[in-house]
Amino acid sequence: MNTYKQNTESIISDFSLFEDWMDKYNFIIELGKSLPLIEERLKTDNYLINGCQSQVWLFAEYKEGAVIFTADSDAIITKGIVNILIRALSGLNPSEIIEADMSFVDEIGLREHLSPTRSNGLTAMIKQMKLYALVYKAKYGNPLENMTKETIHAQIIENLRNVYDPEIPVNVYDLGLIYNITVTDDFAVAIQMTLTSPNCPVAETLPINVRDAAASIRGVISVYVDLVFEPEWHQDLMTEAAKLELGLL
Repeated sequence: MNTYKQNTESIISDFSLFEDWMDKYNFIIELGKSLPLIEERLKTDNYLINGCQSQVWLFAEYKEGAVIFTADSDAIITKGIVNILIRALSGLNPSEIIEADMSFVDEIGLREHLSPTRSNGLTAMIKQMKLYALVYKAKYGNPLENMTKETIHAQIIENLRNVYDPEIPVNVYDLGLIYNITVTDDFAVAIQMTLTSPNCPVAETLPINVRDAAASIRGVISVYVDLVFEPEWHQDLMTEAAKLELGLL
């Protein structure tokens, strides 16, 4: 396997062949055509990167001490951008990815010539790749070598018990607003939740609070919150402790 330095020197060398940025854009488009594609079955919300102008799916797997990335996007320029990052980081060990300073991105002028929204997307992609590396470093070595889907699931519930609808003195978990929590093998999290009514005044903020509570857990790579209203929430979904707190028992 090449080192990070070898990978980035190769990328810098390729971009130095072009003086005009229109030619470099065309090169990025060509890179998009050779992107190592994520499997279609993995193109789900669990692997969708938040913060990108276009839809970008990124997946990482751990093979023989190295992190291997695959991806896809619905925009050809974005496919090329993510392929540049994959060329730099894929095949490295988790520590190398975490420690990579990514200064080559500025050296080739990429960030400078992107729109603000695409530049934000670039930052989001880099962050996600480093998060994957953090998870694999934790999963296969200290300090989180004993982390499992079950422990992540339990920590999510614990954190959700600190999230409240400001108008109700009961946390969202005991209130029965959390319908399902799924944790994948690589610690991507999907949460299905509801509200006490579709017209709830915190309909916009409460799902964000739920997402942030799960995302704050060390090792979680991504969080997707699905807000649903079927089945409809009712008081029987509350825990005994919640009913007691509200004077329903």
